[in-house]
Amino acid sequence: MQEQKSSGEQHGLLKEIQERDIRPWMDLIDELRSHGIHHDVPLPQIAVMGDQSSGKSSVLEAISGVPFPRGAGLTTRCPVQLILKHLPDGAAWSGKASVAGRNVQPPGAGPLANPHQVADAIVRLTEAVTEGAAAAFSTETITVEIRAPSVPDLTLIDLPGIVRTATAGQSIQVIGQVNALIEHFLRQERTVILAVVPANQDIATIDILERAQQVDPAGDRTVGVLTKADLIGPGSEAEVAAVLTNQRKPLKLGYVMVKNRSQADITAGLSSRDARQSEESFFTTHPDFGRLDPSLFGVRRLTGRLTRVLVGRIQRELVPMRAEVEAQLGAVRQELKAMTAFHQPAAAEGQGRQKLMVAIVQEYVRHLTECVAGEYRDRRVVVDPDLRLYTRALTIFETLKNKVSASSPDFEKEDFINVLAQQMDELRGRELPGFMSPQSFYMFMAQYLEQWRGPAKVAVSEMRSLCLEVASKLTEIIAVQYPALREGVKKVAAVVLEETMTKALDLVDELLDREKDPFTANDFLAQHVNKIRYDRFELAVVRAFETAAATGTGIESVKQGAAQELQRWYRETHGVNSSSNAEDMSAILEAYWTLASRRFVDNVCMGIDRTMLNSLAGRIQEECYMFVHDEEKLAAFFEEDARLAHRRRELLSKQERLMKANAAMASLQVRRSGPSKVTVTLEVDEEGLGLLLTEDNGKIIVKGFKPSPSGRRNQAQDAGVCPGDIIEAVNEQQYSSFDEGVALMQTSSTVILQLGR
Repeated sequence: MQEQKSSGEQHGLLKEIQERDIRPWMDLIDELRSHGIHHDVPLPQIAVMGDQSSGKSSVLEAISGVPFPRGAGLTTRCPVQLILKHLPDGAAWSGKASVAGRNVQPPGAGPLANPHQVADAIVRLTEAVTEGAAAAFSTETITVEIRAPSVPDLTLIDLPGIVRTATAGQSIQVIGQVNALIEHFLRQERTVILAVVPANQDIATIDILERAQQVDPAGDRTVGVLTKADLIGPGSEAEVAAVLTNQRKPLKLGYVMVKNRSQADITAGLSSRDARQSEESFFTTHPDFGRLDPSLFGVRRLTGRLTRVLVGRIQRELVPMRAEVEAQLGAVRQELKAMTAFHQPAAAEGQGRQKLMVAIVQEYVRHLTECVAGEYRDRRVVVDPDLRLYTRALTIFETLKNKVSASSPDFEKEDFINVLAQQMDELRGRELPGFMSPQSFYMFMAQYLEQWRGPAKVAVSEMRSLCLEVASKLTEIIAVQYPALREGVKKVAAVVLEETMTKALDLVDELLDREKDPFTANDFLAQHVNKIRYDRFELAVVRAFETAAATGTGIESVKQGAAQELQRWYRETHGVNSSSNAEDMSAILEAYWTLASRRFVDNVCMGIDRTMLNSLAGRIQEECYMFVHDEEKLAAFFEEDARLAHRRRELLSKQERLMKANAAMASLQVRRSGPSKVTVTLEVDEEGLGLLLTEDNGKIIVKGFKPSPSGRRNQAQDAGVCPGDIIEAVNEQQYSSFDEGVALMQTSSTVILQLGR
């Protein structure tokens, strides 16, 4: 009696542990999946993978206790998600089947009254998702949920078997489709790979193990299950035992061998319970396997191991998942804010449309005014350099300045002086010798000034294109959901800019005409002419002494030689002759050209600023306000973009499921948080502490454990550190940031961690 009581107490304790340590985590993932969050964030899950006819469905059948479709070929032709919910003893079995993501379910979906209806439901739903084609394949997922006392709390996904050749009536595309689906699940780091391996085949040739090793080289998320134990050939038992005990093809999570019901067993009516007893008897009495660790055999051991692995993965990934959800939630809210700023259902009628039009125009003009003024306050403008209108306008002004500057003649070049002297002689009138004709100066300046017209008009054209680009892009932000309104405002902007561009081009012509009649009251001209003359004299002195020094033998000789050189230079440049006139004219031309070019660039830039930039927002506002009393245009303007309306509905739906997911994860963290604290002491070796850490609101969270290259067990695990633990203090010191806490861990060879869980 006492033994029976102890057994009952033990059973009750196991139930308590199940409810406390396993059920909440499984329920969380199922809840997240029910909200559809797996479309946004990868969830921890177990995916059953292997070759065709490797026994995948039989493993699921053994775990769930319900029959799955059997047969040769591609029996599993789409992903099948099996959700198992453990119920208290005495509760009734219940189930339901559906196609995930479909609002209208096909025939075969719905409640299941008993286990024998599961296989038929899967077959019918498979026909629905593959549209009745016998050899077709689908990526849609069939979901089967079973609640019963005989099932564990576990969720698995059965994937189609690896296809190498297409069978009769099967498209060659199926091979690529199935491989792509398997690869998709393999590469999800939160997916636990349940690699199904027939024990009667050479393990070295099993494809799924090779694929798993490529994406999970450390074996952190791969569990091997050996099937068809009763079909192992004589003499192969030792090889299978080597795999099972991790001596060959080792996996960190190891292997479990199972013996499932054969087709003959099913035909004979062997129940799942009897099959488990038969399985246990087979392994315990087996001459080779009976001597090995019992935890390596049987569906019950496999189920327990999978449960522990999945729960551990959920615990490890909870904080990162929540961070991903919150990041996506922020992005969704930001996009929705932009889309719904001026969204009104049906855009109202009459005065409602008028008010909406005025509000949108005011918001648009405010942003455009800030862009023109170079006052970038709005986040959308700050993050988009293309909208910084005045910053880009300065580039156009700088280009104009450089082009005008590049058109400057080389006034100091000897050829220029000679050509200038020749032209002055050709234009000479009744001037007395030694006098220059003002008309010559005017003609020369007019000739040089004409080179400025092209760059100035290019600047006007570029400014028009820039303003239209920014004005158009702002409509995409302000009136994102109203395409007709966007086009209307763009047309207004184009018309306004065409008018202002014409004014700016006329201004360029006017400025050039003014410059062709030289004038200045600025002292700069006289000062610059004097500077040029002084610079030329200084250069002549330097050259005179250099020439004299090259030929003279003493100081007096050098002085005389320099004086002679300077006299010669003076006669050439200040005598009454063409050369000296050209020398003086070039100095005046250079000084005036410098003054006039700077003045022209400034005036053109100021003119563009005044005629095109400063008036842009106001003119667009005036024209857009004309639409306020045009009911026909308003009705067309506020016809919402169907594509964007669909996108908004998608975002609202995504926001809702992200919020639900965030609340579910936060609720679990709150429910499982407590005052318990754990202190552990770890030694820092060549591999560090062996911890994978992440950050949550400034706190250091244990994400998991680093694999040990030396093969030793992780010391942190041995010390009792668990994924999800919060490191509250390091060496009895509090930290204020993630970086500070990590730095504290690196200050000594022994680290004391205070953990909260």
